[in-house]
Amino acid sequence: MTRSTQATPLARRRTVLGAALMATAAFGLGVLSACSAGQITQTDTQKASVPGISVESADGKIALRDGGIPYADQYKPGATVPLNVRFFNNAEQSVKLTGATSDNGTIVLVGGPQPSVAPTSAAPSPSLVTPSGTRNPSGSPSGQPPASPSVAPPSPTPTSAGSSAIAVDVAPAGVTLLSRDNGGTKYLAVDKLTGEPLLPGGSLENVVFTFTYADGKTTTIKLDSLPMTPPGTALPKPSSVVGGEGEE
Repeated sequence: MTRSTQATPLARRRTVLGAALMATAAFGLGVLSACSAGQITQTDTQKASVPGISVESADGKIALRDGGIPYADQYKPGATVPLNVRFFNNAEQSVKLTGATSDNGTIVLVGGPQPSVAPTSAAPSPSLVTPSGTRNPSGSPSGQPPASPSVAPPSPTPTSAGSSAIAVDVAPAGVTLLSRDNGGTKYLAVDKLTGEPLLPGGSLENVVFTFTYADGKTTTIKLDSLPMTPPGTALPKPSSVVGGEGEE
């Protein structure tokens, strides 16, 4: 007796169902792979919410983040140009910002302690005896005009915008924000802009920040240029720098 090799309807249905399940699974894996690839690409192309210069110091322990110049239609020669900077201290000891320079003018600290001015006074000259035997209180021989009193050189004085004596502490594993934005009262600024007007897209040239550690060693952050940031890109408030709890 010859056995029939033709598949039964039940067997055919099982074969079709298995093929459909395999195709569905393969399609699902393909979709998941495509989604994952899209997420990685999006992450790689994301930009910081606050544009600006971000760079490390020469020794790699101090970091500048979101450095820039607040947007303005222009800063004219002679104008005060504020800076926005955040400094992070990744060292195991405290550090202090002790200097800042630029080719476009003197950088000063606005809102910091002002240097005291030493009083200028001439030391009194001893009285001299004149040929007639009388003393001349002015200290010069009788009949001659008194000599001009010597004046001590003045101590460093505040500039029109701030103080040229810069001293800003950054604690170990800490951050210091220097910005006029969000109501900030302590920030760095070019006292009187030199050269051409500073327009949108422009920058300050050859900006150098100097830091001094607690042990006396120094390091620097050197920038070929510090650009003006686009409009509407103010630095975040200090509270948002450390966590932002309670921010809207």
